[in-house]
Amino acid sequence: MTDKNNEHNLTPEQEKELFSNLELSYSRSKSDVWDALQDKIDAQTPATAKPTKNRGIGKRRQLTYLSAAASLVLVLGLGLFARFYTTQVSAAVGELTSHTLPDGSIIHLNAASTIAYAPYWWRFGRKVNLEGEAFFEVQKGKKFSVHSRLGTTQVLGTSFNILARGNAYEVLCKTGKVRVSNRQSNQVILNPGEYAKLQASELVKQTDAQSKKTMLAWRLNKFMYNNTPLTKVFADIERHYNVKIDLSKVKEHHYTGLFKRSVPVEKALQIICYSFELNFKKQSEGEYVVF
Repeated sequence: MTDKNNEHNLTPEQEKELFSNLELSYSRSKSDVWDALQDKIDAQTPATAKPTKNRGIGKRRQLTYLSAAASLVLVLGLGLFARFYTTQVSAAVGELTSHTLPDGSIIHLNAASTIAYAPYWWRFGRKVNLEGEAFFEVQKGKKFSVHSRLGTTQVLGTSFNILARGNAYEVLCKTGKVRVSNRQSNQVILNPGEYAKLQASELVKQTDAQSKKTMLAWRLNKFMYNNTPLTKVFADIERHYNVKIDLSKVKEHHYTGLFKRSVPVEKALQIICYSFELNFKKQSEGEYVVF
C-alpha cells in the first residue's frame, strides 16, 4: 500500500513545475481559441452581408414581375371589356327611333326592332347585330357589317334597308354597293336600286320595282303593300299600333294598298277590311277581332 501511494506523491519542486506547465498550456489555449474565433467571425461577416443584398435584389425583381403581371391583367381585362361590352338600342312596338353610331353613321329603326354593337371596339370593327327592320346611312370608312340570324350584309359607305324578322331576310341597296350573304355562304352584290330576298335558303335578286318602293315606304311614314299576304299586313298593324288582332276567322288573302301610318288604328283596320268585305270588332283595350 505504501509503495502504491508513493507512486502518486510529488515533491514540491515537481508540483511547481507541473502547475507552471499547466498555466502556460491554458494561456496558449485561450489565446488560440480567441484568435480562431475572431478569424471565423471576420470570415463570416462578408458571407452574411452578401445574402442580405441578394434578398433585396430578389424582392425588387419580384415586385417588378408582379407589377408587370398586374399591368398585363389590367390591359387584357380592358381589352375584353371593350370587345364584349355592347350597347343595345330598341324601337318599341308602336314607335320608330333613330340612333347615331360612334362614326356618325345613322340607323333608323322600324317598330319592334333592336340593334346591338360594341361602342369601345368600334374603331377596330364596325359591326352591328340586327333583329327586325332598319334603314342604314353609313359613313365611309372601314368595312361595315350588319349581322342577323339569317344573313350578313357588308358595305364600305352606303345607305340600305334590311328586314331581318322571323324567317324573312330582305336587303335593298339605295346608294353605294353592298354584299349580302346568308348562312349557306350564298352571296349577291347589290348596286343602287337593287334588292335581294331570301327564298328557300337562297338569296335571289328581285326585279319587281314595286317591291322596292314597298320596302322603303315605312321611311316615308306610309304603309304600302303589293299583293302582300294579309297575315303580314296585320302583323305590321300590330307592331305599329301595339295591338293584338285575332284573325282566326279570316281566310288568307293578299292585299294591295297604300295609307299613312299616322291614321288611327281603327281607321287602318277599316281601310284593310273594306277590300275584302271584312269587319272588325274591339274586344278590349288594344285587342281586336276580324271576321
